[in-house]
Amino acid sequence: MKKEQNETLEMFCAAIELKEKKKALYADAMKSCPDRVGVETFKMLMEAEDDHIKRVQEVYEELKKGKVSLDACQFHRFESADKKSVLRKIASQHGKMPKACLDDVAAIERGMQLEDAGIQFFEKQLQKAGEPEEKEFLSRLIAEEREHYILLADLKFYYVDPEHWFMEKSK
Repeated sequence: MKKEQNETLEMFCAAIELKEKKKALYADAMKSCPDRVGVETFKMLMEAEDDHIKRVQEVYEELKKGKVSLDACQFHRFESADKKSVLRKIASQHGKMPKACLDDVAAIERGMQLEDAGIQFFEKQLQKAGEPEEKEFLSRLIAEEREHYILLADLKFYYVDPEHWFMEKSK
């Protein structure tokens, strides 16, 4: 195997491993969270990571065949076009929670760390990328990781300071 193919394989394997870790974290957090807002948010993130794993695998298979186009780099859109409204929508459907789901804050922080690790990893790969398709693929991965990070940060705010969250986010 050529050096370039080896590096590409390593990148795809690392990406899948990171996404598998996040998927497992969100699945565990979803099971242990008694709050519907947390459950729905973790479920949405877990499903997004699962979709990304499948998409990364598909793109790698196409790359091996030499058939990669910019269309292969596209991900399915997140459930909501306005990510910032996701938590607001879920919270309004379920009302204020009786007490903060503080056990889940640790899971949220771990998720934020993993999302940040993904951003850093893909940014390093982007600096090395030479092909336009590869750059586009990595840019889209970075954008998705950032969206997940922002959603987790908002969920953390919701749990840590629900009164201020509702004052700031409620319309």
